[in-house]
Amino acid sequence: MMATTTRTAGKAPLSAYVLSIVMALVLASIVGAIASVFYDENRLLGFVIFSACTAGTFFALGWVLFVSKYTVEEDAHAEDNIEHRWYDKATSGAFHDIITTAGIALFALSVTRLEVSGTAVLILLLTLAMASFGLRFWAAKRRDS
Repeated sequence: MMATTTRTAGKAPLSAYVLSIVMALVLASIVGAIASVFYDENRLLGFVIFSACTAGTFFALGWVLFVSKYTVEEDAHAEDNIEHRWYDKATSGAFHDIITTAGIALFALSVTRLEVSGTAVLILLLTLAMASFGLRFWAAKRRDS
C-alpha cells in the first residue's frame, strides 16, 4: 500500500492510542492462543512467540484504524502520483513472475515426482514476491528519475 498522504492534520486523542494498543494486544493474544493449540510440547512458548511475532502488525493496524484519522490527511489525488504508477507496475510484474515461476515449479515437481513441504513452497513464493516487487519498484523508480 503506497502512501496516500500529503501532511499531518494534528494529534490524536489519548483514547485513540489506547484503543490502538488494546486492539493490538487482544488480536496478538488471539493469534498466540490459536497457535498454542498446535504446540503440545510447550504451549506457553508457542503463545508467547506467535503473540510477539504478530504484535507489530497489529499495532500498525491499530494505528491505521484509530490514530491515523486524526494525524494524517488523505491526498485527494493519490492515484496521480508517480509512486502509485511505480507501485502498479511493480505489483503487476511481480504477479506475473509468481504465476510463471509457480507454473514452471509445478511442472518440474510433477515430472520429477519430488515432494516438497507446503511451508517451504509458501516461504519461497513469498520471498519471490517480495524480491520481485522490490526490484521492479526500484527499476521503475530509476527509469523515471
